[in-house]
Amino acid sequence: MKHISLFIILLFCSVYTMQAQDDMLTTAAFKVYGNCGMCKSTIDRAANGVKGVNSAVWEVKTDTITVSYDPKKADQDKILQAIADKGYDSDTHRATDEAYNKLPGCCQYDRPKQ
Repeated sequence: MKHISLFIILLFCSVYTMQAQDDMLTTAAFKVYGNCGMCKSTIDRAANGVKGVNSAVWEVKTDTITVSYDPKKADQDKILQAIADKGYDSDTHRATDEAYNKLPGCCQYDRPKQ
């Protein structure tokens, strides 16, 4: 009986801790330009590589990335700059011409005007 009670207490504590961590996250969506599945892979990896990002998923059809992050460790600027560094523009961050030109042909989207 002791073991069952201890297990229930530990389970409750771990669920409570996980909930507290989720409460600290911010979720935001941004427009990021791209074309295909290769773009998705690169954009997702770039955003998920930023310290403090919990999850990032870019949708090919809508050119929108949804990011969940800890605002104490990351911010929108850092996330979008990491994506721009890989060659992908957003509404607020433009990739360098050099980074854009390194993209595979299928990933070279029609860039928005500056």
